[in-house]
Amino acid sequence: MIIASLIGLLTFALASTLHYFALAHLNLRLNHEARSGLPIVLSGIVGAGLAHLAEATLYATSFKLLDVFDLGGFKGGEADGFMDIFYFSLVNYTSLGLGDIYPTGHSRFLAGLESLNGFLLISCSASFIFLLMRNQMDGPTSGGIQKSG
Repeated sequence: MIIASLIGLLTFALASTLHYFALAHLNLRLNHEARSGLPIVLSGIVGAGLAHLAEATLYATSFKLLDVFDLGGFKGGEADGFMDIFYFSLVNYTSLGLGDIYPTGHSRFLAGLESLNGFLLISCSASFIFLLMRNQMDGPTSGGIQKSG
């Protein structure tokens, strides 16, 4: 249980850190773009989406690691390869939870952490995109997300 908890908490922290740096990088790049409007907002949406895919991949890797250490696995439909584990991870990260395959053993703990982390990080992306859209609609000179204070 200790190894599974450490893997889960480390994955939670790494995914959160990755997301922070992805959004910070996007904000910096989009602040220096000469374009405005839809291309800026679309770049923000695509960039945030790619960050989420990377984070789901990180969780899928952790699920595979738990399987290697024989601490958890999957039952239900086919979960033979990494793509099946990634599919579960993406469905779980978005809190969609289709349930055609499900985690067993300590992988259940990681699944709960992933769902919580995905909800929090998707909420951060939604706020980021909202601010990006609001600033673009306020005028082309607003230049991305501004720091308050």
